[in-house]
Amino acid sequence: METFALRTQLSNTKGATLFSVFSKIEFQDGLVPQVITRLGVAVRRKIIVFSWQDSEFVDTKDFPIPDKFKTLRAMEWIGTQNLCVGFDNEYALMDCKTSSWKTVFSPSSPPSQQGALASTLESTFTTWNNLSSRATGGLMGFVSKAGKPLITRLPNDEILLGKEHSSISVGVDGEPKRKHGIEWQGTPEELGYSYPYAVAILGGPPRRIEIRNIETRAVIQTVEMPHAHLLTHGKLLYIAGADEVWRLIPNSFPQQIDELVQKEEYQEAISLINQIEPVLLDETVDTLGRIKSLYAHHLFRTHHYEEALALFLELNVPALDVIALYPAVISGHLPPRENEVVSSPQSADTVPTESNSKVNPPIIMSTKELEEAVGCLIRFLADKRQKIQKSIQELQDNNDSFSYNRQEQEDEIHEKLAVLEVVDTALLKSYMMTNERLVGSLLRVTNHCSLEETESLLLKHQALELLKSVHTAPGELQGVLPTVSYLQRLGVDHLNLILEFAAWVLESDPVVGMKIFIDDEPEIDTLPRYRIISYLERLSLDLCVVYLEHIIHDLRDKTSEFHNTLVVSYLAQIQRDSAIAGNEANLLRFLDESKSYKAERILSRLPAEGCYEERAILLSRIGQHDQALNIYVHRLKNFQAAEEYCIKNFDSSDPSKNVFLLLLRVYLKPPNHEKPMLEPALDILTRHGTHIDPAAILGLLPPQTRVDQLHKFFEKSIRESNKNKHMDMIVKNLLKADRLQTQEQLTFYRSRRVKITEDRMCPKCNKRIGNSVFAVFPDGVVVHYSCKETVAAIGHWRTG
Repeated sequence: METFALRTQLSNTKGATLFSVFSKIEFQDGLVPQVITRLGVAVRRKIIVFSWQDSEFVDTKDFPIPDKFKTLRAMEWIGTQNLCVGFDNEYALMDCKTSSWKTVFSPSSPPSQQGALASTLESTFTTWNNLSSRATGGLMGFVSKAGKPLITRLPNDEILLGKEHSSISVGVDGEPKRKHGIEWQGTPEELGYSYPYAVAILGGPPRRIEIRNIETRAVIQTVEMPHAHLLTHGKLLYIAGADEVWRLIPNSFPQQIDELVQKEEYQEAISLINQIEPVLLDETVDTLGRIKSLYAHHLFRTHHYEEALALFLELNVPALDVIALYPAVISGHLPPRENEVVSSPQSADTVPTESNSKVNPPIIMSTKELEEAVGCLIRFLADKRQKIQKSIQELQDNNDSFSYNRQEQEDEIHEKLAVLEVVDTALLKSYMMTNERLVGSLLRVTNHCSLEETESLLLKHQALELLKSVHTAPGELQGVLPTVSYLQRLGVDHLNLILEFAAWVLESDPVVGMKIFIDDEPEIDTLPRYRIISYLERLSLDLCVVYLEHIIHDLRDKTSEFHNTLVVSYLAQIQRDSAIAGNEANLLRFLDESKSYKAERILSRLPAEGCYEERAILLSRIGQHDQALNIYVHRLKNFQAAEEYCIKNFDSSDPSKNVFLLLLRVYLKPPNHEKPMLEPALDILTRHGTHIDPAAILGLLPPQTRVDQLHKFFEKSIRESNKNKHMDMIVKNLLKADRLQTQEQLTFYRSRRVKITEDRMCPKCNKRIGNSVFAVFPDGVVVHYSCKETVAAIGHWRTG
């Protein structure tokens, strides 16, 4: 390579069209390493394979191409014995040992013979291959159009085959190695692999280079290169055009990983680390463990609790760190933890110390999300509990007799027991939140639950059971009021207890019982409103409406979801009690006053027939004024309501949305070729014609309209027009006078002169002005420019 001297020439390769070379170290008899090199050359209708061992030529073999295959277009080695060959419309594997050919896939192959590859292809190409035949498992679309077959060698005896918009990976046996293929954003014209990415030149416009992660199939980068035509394979990536060659130099792997972490693309970072050699990273840092820890916290923050807790278990994250991610109802008084410290098996589940890691922000969960997260936490804590108990038992069994060793082990046991107390207490709270029947299974066995918190939880439950049992007996505890007062003081930490015992209270006395949720107590304000609404919806529609009206009207809650729920609840009441007029009045008033509900969502909940006035209000909220006016005019026959609607929604600053003109169109251009409503239209023109362009009106009026019917409209329009004209003239003259006044002032100030003589002195420093820079005050006083600030400070004038 240094001198480019000719070493040898393979004489029997005359007329060669393609070649592929591959070298690999193999162990002879399992002991002696040898470099095996294979060179495949395509010559007419045969493939010649040359073999070397440790640079020594071994043999040559000819392999004729079967007649069933058409023109050979591409080939690549897969291992040292198999050669993948691409023809016009199919791929095949040639075994150099047995001289056999195997079709990888072909449009003529029946589905039963395509096996796993067919299902992989079908799942890979279904999204874009709409023309493929279902009878052939989706393969017809993959190879039906003539195009250049693309073959790229991957590590671990794997190749990437491509056609049209997609590529799949195949092993030495011709079967797919990965469940999913790569779907490119265009049609690849060249395909390559640059460790550890798949690279393709995509046809345009614009032509571009697309780089993807071979494992995750995600797009890493796209580079527009209009003249790119060829690319190389290997760690060094070169792109060739007609008269230029570019080299794409990637950032270092640590830099790439840091960029992915900053963008929170943790899966891509983990995939990249798993594909590259460990020596390319800083071996002193557990990069993979750190990123997995960040990924687990990211999953938890984005409410993927099951995946997050599974990853926490895999990383052996201390139980306290995980419990601290939960609200106080589970975590108690645990402070926020750091999320960048990755624990090791030796240090897990001990009381952590301070570090420089970033503190987790609080995670906001809805009631449903909290229940899901607690359900996943139960499995995590059960596993952690078992491991901590086992480690404590081992420490106790191996307690050394030497005093200094014994003290260290006792300290470690105490630390683990402290962690176990938090774990058992959190597990007890989780059971009480999700399934109270499991509480007994925890308390019946040896446990380390916090005695104070456990007694508090259980005693409250017993007290409420007692109040329920005696509420019918005469005495001070008779009725539901004692239970209501007790529940009001519990607060959010005992929400499940409140909801459990509120049910019988609300059934016995709904009016008094609702004070549990709507009374003026500080503990009530902390209760999660989503959870209360969901609870009351299941219990009673009317009680849910009472609570929603309280938080919206009394507490001024602007949450869109609450307003939507109240509207839907009103609709449910109307459908249930159609004879009660008050329900519909409440709904109409709320639709008119509230600005927080989503009209689009409510419209889909309205019945097909009925609720026309409600529909008109909702249509007006989304700007569909013509449809709203159609309802008032043609459905409700309420012309006065239509006129009031226009007065309310008229906006003089936007002539393109003139609601009065829309109302005239509704009157004069009715649907289904009905007779125009001329009389109400003329009434609108008489009262509000000044808000409408006369030219637009004349185009709407029926031909048989008499001029005398429009007399009042024209009279008002002409008067309004003259009035506006006169007002414009007045404004014009005022502006003209103001302009003349301003010009006069400008002329006056420009005409001012200051004469500097040899004898003119500065009143500040008593020196001659001479040729120095000077400043002039409005009253004509002239001073040195350097004296200006002082004179202004002690005198009447200020500098700007």
